[in-house]
Amino acid sequence: MNSRMRRISVQAVAVVAVATTVALMGCSKKEGAPTAPPAADAPTAPPAPPPDREIKIVDVKPDGDSLKAGDNVKLVIGGTYRVPEPGGAIGIVVQDSKSAMLANKLTTVAAGSGKFNETVEFTVPATERVIVHVPLYLKGESKSTTVALREYAVTPK
Repeated sequence: MNSRMRRISVQAVAVVAVATTVALMGCSKKEGAPTAPPAADAPTAPPAPPPDREIKIVDVKPDGDSLKAGDNVKLVIGGTYRVPEPGGAIGIVVQDSKSAMLANKLTTVAAGSGKFNETVEFTVPATERVIVHVPLYLKGESKSTTVALREYAVTPK
């Protein structure tokens, strides 16, 4: 073998040795090793509501599933709730499809179970839908995971 062929053979062996080392390093990763945390913008499920509280919408006027843009609406919501000591509050929050506030009301309720009947008024905007949120807050809470929802599609004028 001449010296040129020996150099090529030595170079080929060196390349194979480096490739094998890299491959073995990749295979030596321990099972259960920590992985990268999820991206900050990855969606997370909202927390489950506590089992000691509940809110349900039983009756809504106007009934149906759509509202007409430009109409003045008197929304009457009836339902039931269950809240532990020391009591809390029921909110009525009406928003358009871009989360703009259309109406908002907060009513204090005593601990225990009961019924509620609340009214809010608003003008239906030109939007895709109107969403009615009915959150139940424990006294002292500023956020709620116990929320009943109702949606209306909005038809143009």
